[in-house]
Amino acid sequence: MLGDGAAPEAAEHRELVERFLLRTGRPVPHVLVVGEDLAVRAAQIDELGGAALGICFGDSSEALARQIYPEGKFVNGDVKAPPVDGSSYDGAWTGELAGVTPPNALTVTFAGLHKALRPGGLLFVQLRLDGAGEFIDTSDGQVFRARWSEAEFVEGIGALDFDLIDRTELADNSLGLTFRREY
Repeated sequence: MLGDGAAPEAAEHRELVERFLLRTGRPVPHVLVVGEDLAVRAAQIDELGGAALGICFGDSSEALARQIYPEGKFVNGDVKAPPVDGSSYDGAWTGELAGVTPPNALTVTFAGLHKALRPGGLLFVQLRLDGAGEFIDTSDGQVFRARWSEAEFVEGIGALDFDLIDRTELADNSLGLTFRREY
């Protein structure tokens, strides 16, 4: 159950999460969750029959995730080298991680998730389209916001042996892309 601090749009993407879990083909899919809204996505995955592990980027991120979803499993770690055994997860839900990943860091950023996924494992990415990358001011300081072309991102992630298997248009000029890690 979601606790204090959960966003009102917590149900957003629930159908995508459910479809993602079904696509894994596993009775209880084990899914890594990183990026924005990780506690909400972890809760949805658990509620829909999966087993989520949220990767937090620091103590404050972990504390917030635990406040939002007290029953969730969260660890501090780096997406570039997740603190999990290799080839042990059925899926990775990254939300808008691509939106804070500059093009020259794409393979380095997603390589750790590739290692964490079993062959045939799935990767979900929410991709904001078009426009130039820019730094924006947030309460945590400046954050880089990348804008991608779909073809550029698919080609870049393909270098890590991921194949696009599903594409869903989302609000705000973004896409939900599901990739399969090849064998």
